[in-house]
Amino acid sequence: MWSRLSHTRLLRAAGLYTWALVGIPIVGNAWFLPPSSGVDEQGINVPMAITAYLLFGASYWLATRSLASSRARASLWDVPLLVLLTASAVAVGLFTKSGLGALLMLIVAGVLPWLLTLRYAVAWLVLAHVFLVPSFMALGIFSFWEAVFQALFYVGFAAFVLVTAYVAREQAGAREEQRPLLAVLRATRALLAESTRVNERTRIARDLHDLLGHHLTALSLNLGGAGHATGGRAQEHGRQ
Repeated sequence: MWSRLSHTRLLRAAGLYTWALVGIPIVGNAWFLPPSSGVDEQGINVPMAITAYLLFGASYWLATRSLASSRARASLWDVPLLVLLTASAVAVGLFTKSGLGALLMLIVAGVLPWLLTLRYAVAWLVLAHVFLVPSFMALGIFSFWEAVFQALFYVGFAAFVLVTAYVAREQAGAREEQRPLLAVLRATRALLAESTRVNERTRIARDLHDLLGHHLTALSLNLGGAGHATGGRAQEHGRQ
């Protein structure tokens, strides 16, 4: 079963799994806490957090729909989906006043190399983490520079995810380029096998021809000699 799953499918499944885990505290707040309040009554907007969370999941599903196949292609909706994906991740961090937005940004990092070139993907990732600074400051335990340092801290994790996704994309592209070459190689191997069989048949036929020709020539000479040495009916049979 696992051998049938490509690494692109596994990456998509890992992103969905992470998204589901991030939703556990959000759903827990919605279940146990009244709207627009948190554990310490700091104004956590649970309805808006759930809306942003579900919007992120829908955007991620649409943005990675082509990753399930081996031929991912660029679309005009890629950039708007990335904007929606990034904005909803930032919104989750702001409305929950937690680091959940930074965790969702790790999922965004895994999507970026499939939709953008590496240069633009890195720039997008760094800029997206700039918008996480207000969500860290909303916690009330970080100053501005501490929030900046916290965002840079998460940039390191996101960069690791981005590089991993980029390597996976390059390997998928290399496999697509090798498919025609492998088809040609298989066809060439089949032709070589058929050519070998034909050459072997030709060699056997040549050997049989040479062997029978030698024996027939010797038989003809012997019969000719026997015809000269005999007469009558025996000589007639020898000619025949």
